[in-house]
Amino acid sequence: MTSDSTPVFALEKEALKTEIETGLQVGVDHLEDKPMKRKPVEKYHNTRYLLKQYRKVAYAIQISESDMNVRMEMEHGTRLSPLEVADLSGSKLEGYARTVIRSKNMLQIIKNALNTVRLDPDHGELMYQILYLTYFSERKLANREAILAELERIGFQMSMVTYHSYLNMAIKAIDRILWGYTARDCMEIIKQFLP
Repeated sequence: MTSDSTPVFALEKEALKTEIETGLQVGVDHLEDKPMKRKPVEKYHNTRYLLKQYRKVAYAIQISESDMNVRMEMEHGTRLSPLEVADLSGSKLEGYARTVIRSKNMLQIIKNALNTVRLDPDHGELMYQILYLTYFSERKLANREAILAELERIGFQMSMVTYHSYLNMAIKAIDRILWGYTARDCMEIIKQFLP
């Protein structure tokens, strides 16, 4: 198996392909003097989509890391820790190891953002539990009713409508943590203080 056929590499390859296609379309539109279409900020940072893919990405990284360690044991007689990448310079596994480590770091950033949501003074624990059960739990719950049942079991009883309202609030909270406040968000805050 080559490093370009691993799950992590395939995900990165797909993201790069989308980015290139978008860039090409913008270039063609510019050459044809078509007016630029302004995309809302959410199109650039689709946090909901990122969260929906979290379990798949985590699984793909786990498989890639296991594969990398098997190959390390076969070729070098040892397992690889994240700190040992520098020792692979010149090795066929160097790029593969860097990809796996970069992907694991990306997941850690997302987990840190989830834990930061939990610190929100108003609804932090509720938003954390909703995000965790919806996108992060190791085992995906069967449906929204199962999520509501689990939320009720841990002390957060709510209707489906309330769940979706808090889910949207939680996604916006993690979005702001991951990507920062957008200019549009800042303008709304400034308008509240200035006439």
